[in-house]
Amino acid sequence: MDLSLFEIIASSFLALLGGALRIVWTRIDTLGRRGSDLETRVAVLADQKKNIFHRLERIEEKLDRLLSK
Repeated sequence: MDLSLFEIIASSFLALLGGALRIVWTRIDTLGRRGSDLETRVAVLADQKKNIFHRLERIEEKLDRLLSK
């Protein structure tokens, strides 16, 4: 089984290219997951912020009622 130099170089290049593509796709997938996690965290923080402002408004209303007496 004689392989020419071109075949050896071509198969090595294709193997390296396949490995590089696998690394790229893995990193893209990882970044996609991180993006999902960040979106979830931002949504939770936005909800918490909304709850905090609602509580502050209620406290402010109670203080206004107490001061008006």
